[in-house]
Amino acid sequence: MVRSTIKFSDLPGTTVCPTLPAIRGFFLAPLFFTILLLLLGCLQPNNALAFQPHAYSGLYIHQLAHFFLIVSLFFFAVKARQAHLASLRGWQHIIAGTWLLMLWSATTMVGHFLDLHINEDALFLPPGADIPLLRLYSWQEALYYILKLDHLIAVPAMFLFYRGLKLLREEQATPPSPGQARP
Repeated sequence: MVRSTIKFSDLPGTTVCPTLPAIRGFFLAPLFFTILLLLLGCLQPNNALAFQPHAYSGLYIHQLAHFFLIVSLFFFAVKARQAHLASLRGWQHIIAGTWLLMLWSATTMVGHFLDLHINEDALFLPPGADIPLLRLYSWQEALYYILKLDHLIAVPAMFLFYRGLKLLREEQATPPSPGQARP
């Protein structure tokens, strides 16, 4: 038995582009350069500020962005439920991640507002101590430092998005059973 191989260029209506390697190199070169810069940046770390303070005037714009994120995610979750997408397991995860991301944005908004009322001398280093101590004067300061743990909401939200997309891909890859119609 003789097997013949068919090249892509042998198929009707297809031509091989002679400049394809040049085009591929044109798009891959910036990607490799960016990865190289990121790796070099990891070798020279500096301060990594997770909860970044904003200038007073920039705070209003930033808060508006959080508000619009909450509103848009709310409408997304409602529309997904109205379209009966919540019957699929993947979409259930995505909708749950949407609600968590709304909660994250709301808690971050409150944290930004509380940032305006925090004393700067809350962290201090007593004489002879190696570890700074936290002095809380009010419930707002305690709430502010609790809300700085916003990653405990954002990371599970991103995981739910990832899990939902993975489940949707797996659902598309499996053929439906004979009596089952796809939504």
